Amino acid sequence: MKNFYVIGKNIQSSLSPFIHNYVFQSSNIDANYAIKEINDSNRVFDIIEQIKNGIIAGVNITNPYKKIFFSYLSSFDDPSKEIGAINCINYNSGKISGHNTDWYGFLKMLEGNNIKLKNKKIKIIGSGGGAKAVIYALNLKGSYQIEIYNRQNIHNIIRDFSNKEIVIINCTPYHFLNRDKTIFDYFISRKILWIDLLYTKLSTNIVEKMNQNHKELYINGIDMLIYQALASIDIWFSKNISKNVDLYGLKSALKKEINA
Repeated sequence: MKNFYVIGKNIQSSLSPFIHNYVFQSSNIDANYAIKEINDSNRVFDIIEQIKNGIIAGVNITNPYKKIFFSYLSSFDDPSKEIGAINCINYNSGKISGHNTDWYGFLKMLEGNNIKLKNKKIKIIGSGGGAKAVIYALNLKGSYQIEIYNRQNIHNIIRDFSNKEIVIINCTPYHFLNRDKTIFDYFISRKILWIDLLYTKLSTNIVEKMNQNHKELYINGIDMLIYQALASIDIWFSKNISKNVDLYGLKSALKKEINA
């Protein structure tokens, strides 16, 4: 059996094991995927050694280690170089290679939800690997008017009174709609499309208010998580395994798992 892991900090609630193991089981692949939490960047070397020794077949990387692994890898794909972060590591023919599948997951999320961004003003919250992956994906699709915000200056968003349609993409681990009434009121009153890379659930109170107004203008990161995971599996096995995955069945099982 091949063993795969997601590596990160404070990731006990990660849905990645459920997604990957669902695919492995439904595709009759003899593999297992689990969480390997590390609280010290010095453990990165140990992970690399386990990959070289065949103990670990491949890993996904999440915060705060998406950049740290770079110095240990033999090669990187072009998106990783441009984004400056990796989220997938593969070992093949004695070489450890780094990949970024977040940008792909984001593009597939846009396509799956039929989101058109042309002629819209895009406001990105965050400047980490997730934000850079989003910007990379958007640049592949065309030229957009993009503005970058962080938690310190996010309230400058509400000062925008332009006539252009606004899309906000939250690339931070902070649930602004749950925790910031000013931002939430702005979102509701302007009927802005809000995309969260987060996939944790919004509070019941917030969901009820959104259902009364415009539920269709909120997209969470579940689809992005699924598609970047499928891309990782294709990389690890050097096969297009994802094309035979029942996405509807996977999403239904995942929603049941998180009681959504």
